[in-house]
Amino acid sequence: MITPNFWHKKESLLSKSLVPISQIWKICAYLKNKSSNTRTMQIPVIKVGNVVAGGAGKTPTAISIAKRLINLKMNVHLISKGYKGSIRITTKVDNLLHKFNDVGDEALLLSKTAPTWIGKDRISSIKAAQNEGAEIVILDDGLQDYSIKGDLNILVFNGSQGIGNGRIIPAGLLREPLSWALKNTHLAIIVEKDKKGIKEILPSSLPILGAKILIDASVQKKLQNKSVLAFCGIGYPQKFYDFLKQMGCHISSWKPFPDHYIYSEKNIENLINESINLNSLLVTTQKDYIKIAKKYQNKIFSFSIDMEFSDYATLDSMLYSIINVKSKK
Repeated sequence: MITPNFWHKKESLLSKSLVPISQIWKICAYLKNKSSNTRTMQIPVIKVGNVVAGGAGKTPTAISIAKRLINLKMNVHLISKGYKGSIRITTKVDNLLHKFNDVGDEALLLSKTAPTWIGKDRISSIKAAQNEGAEIVILDDGLQDYSIKGDLNILVFNGSQGIGNGRIIPAGLLREPLSWALKNTHLAIIVEKDKKGIKEILPSSLPILGAKILIDASVQKKLQNKSVLAFCGIGYPQKFYDFLKQMGCHISSWKPFPDHYIYSEKNIENLINESINLNSLLVTTQKDYIKIAKKYQNKIFSFSIDMEFSDYATLDSMLYSIINVKSKK
């Protein structure tokens, strides 16, 4: 789905009318939390997630932290449920064998950085990773999984998105009350400029890092001052639009699709034809690019991103802390 505009408007009558249903969602989340038997794993577990319904930047954050751990000479594996993929049992992602409809688009992206496991049962995936030598695991979108104890729980926010109107699905953007998510959070990360005053609503005792999205200078040079037709199917598509504008792109047409959208050949052919008519470069995200048939990929531009954190000393200190605690047990 594409995030509804009223999720960002406190005074929306539609949002207010949906509050009773939000209370049912909240009760279900509460019961799920209380019925979970939390397991402590033998190796350190980092949970990366958000409190909103997609688009905060949890997957790029998980990838960036995995890269940091690799630089620290740690054998890190990534854990995903493989959302929208057909495989439900514990499986190690193989880029040569699996497609996005097998393991999900996010799992394919994760697997480009470190060994990645998917499956309905995250505990089983963690054990499989450990059996293959993992010293530490990162759970992408794992904050709401109360069956596993996180040694380092990281809550990710997008600075332009914030927490919307502060209401719970379907009246607003939140998966659960922010206060619930903060109970077990050890670190908050705000991606890009904090335009929504997120820092002001977080506890002063909670460590908060800023994060900036970076792309290779050669990529930026290719896109700067170019006319582009941009399309994507992500939880908060506006952030991709804004990012391209910040890079100096001239956006001739903008096509947002629902999150995890599966493109038909007709979709792509229409986009290619429109880009030709507009004399524009066709641009999308990596998450979308991996779902496009190979015969069309050479007609579409995509690029990888990196994340730069505002305080590596704090981040490394927290990473080393959980590694050292678990290694002594």
